[in-house]
Amino acid sequence: MNKEPEFSLLSKDFILICLANFCYFGSFYILVPAMPQYVVSLGGTTGQVGIIMGLFTFSSVVVRPYFGNTADVRGRKSIMLLGSGFFVLSPLMYMAVNSLIPLYLARIAHGFAHAAYLVAAMAYIADMAPPHRRGEVIGIFGVANILGMAVFPAWGTHVLSSGGSFQYLFFLGALTALVSVIAILLVDDIRPPAHSAVKSRGFMKVGTRPAVLIPSIALLSGATCYGAVLTFLPLFAPQRGLPDFGIFFIVYSFSTILSRVLGGRLSDRIGRRKVIIPCMVLLAFSICLLPFLHTIQFLAVVSFLFGLSFGSFMPTLNALVVDHTAPHERGSALAFFMSFMDVGITVGSMALGFVAEGFGYPAVYWICGALVLATMLIFTFFLPRGEKGPTEERLPLRQGEGRKGPGTQEKTS
Repeated sequence: MNKEPEFSLLSKDFILICLANFCYFGSFYILVPAMPQYVVSLGGTTGQVGIIMGLFTFSSVVVRPYFGNTADVRGRKSIMLLGSGFFVLSPLMYMAVNSLIPLYLARIAHGFAHAAYLVAAMAYIADMAPPHRRGEVIGIFGVANILGMAVFPAWGTHVLSSGGSFQYLFFLGALTALVSVIAILLVDDIRPPAHSAVKSRGFMKVGTRPAVLIPSIALLSGATCYGAVLTFLPLFAPQRGLPDFGIFFIVYSFSTILSRVLGGRLSDRIGRRKVIIPCMVLLAFSICLLPFLHTIQFLAVVSFLFGLSFGSFMPTLNALVVDHTAPHERGSALAFFMSFMDVGITVGSMALGFVAEGFGYPAVYWICGALVLATMLIFTFFLPRGEKGPTEERLPLRQGEGRKGPGTQEKTS
C-alpha cells in the first residue's frame, strides 16, 4: 500500500489557499469603510445604508445550503472559483451603478458569491488537514482572514482620505480578488468534480445531527457577542470617557492570531471539548467585564481576553464539526454551521439594539454573557461524548488520484 507524504504547512497548496483567503477577504474588507459613504453619495439614507449592508449577509445565508451541497457534489475548487470570480466582478458592478436599485442587486450577487467561496474554502481546508492536525491547520488558515481585516480596511480608508475616488477603490478591490482567483487556479482539487458515490443526506438532515447542531448553537452565542461588541462598543466607549478606543481592535487582532495558532494545535492534542468549554467561560467573563469599563488599560485587557477566547473558540468548533462529518457531507455541514455565525452577528447587532435602547449597553453585555454560559451548559451535557466521526477518511486529488503531491497527507497515529 502506497503511503502519501505527510502534510506540511509549507506545501504549495496550503500556501496558495492561505494567499487566496487573504486576498479574498482583503477584497471585501477594503470596501467596508467605503460602502456606507458610497450609498450616501448615491442619495441613500441611513436606513438604506443598513439595507445595503444587510443584503450581503442575508443573501449569503439564504443560498449557503445550496452551495454547501454543490461543493460536496461538484468539488471544492470549482465553487471557490465561482465565488472568488464574482468577487472580482462585484466591485466592477459597483463602479457601473448610478442609483440604489442596481446597487441592491449588485450587493445580493456579492452575497451569493461569498456563500459559494466561504463554504467551499472551509470544506477544502478541512479535507486537506490530516485528522491529528485539523485544529491547527484550520486555525492557521483563519489567520489569513484576520490579517486581511487588519490591513485592508485601513488601506481603503487611506485611499478615500487621500483623495482617491470610489471607482479607484472598487478597482483595487477587484484587483485584489483577482489575485485570489489566480491562487485558487494553481491549487489541486482534493475532490474530483463528479458526483460522489455516496450522496449527502442534505443540508437540514446533516445539520440537525447533534454533533453538528450543538456546536452550531454554541457558535451562535459567540457570534452574538461578537456582533454586540463590534456594533455597540463604538457608542459605549465614548460614554465611559474613551473616545479613542482603537486599541481594542489592535489588541483583539493580536490575541486572535495568537489564539488561532496555539488553540487549534492544543485542541488536536488534548481534545476539542477541553479547549471549547474553557474558551466559552473566558468569553462570557470578558463580555461581562465590559459594563465595568473605565480606563483604556482596562479596555486593552478585555480585548485581549475576548480575542483569546473567541479566536480559539470558533476554529475549534469548526474542527469539531468536521471531526464528526463524512467528507461527502462536509460542505452541507459547514454551510449549516457557518450560517449560525451570520445569524448570531445579526442578532447581536440588530435585535440587541432594542435592548440597548431600552436598558443601556451594560444590559446588552450581561445578556451576551448569560447566553454564552447557557449554551456552554447545552454543549457540555448534550454533545454526544461517544460519537466518532469518520476523521480518517481521505479524499482523492482531482489530478492524478494516486499522485503524491501537495494537498495529500500521510495518516499517522
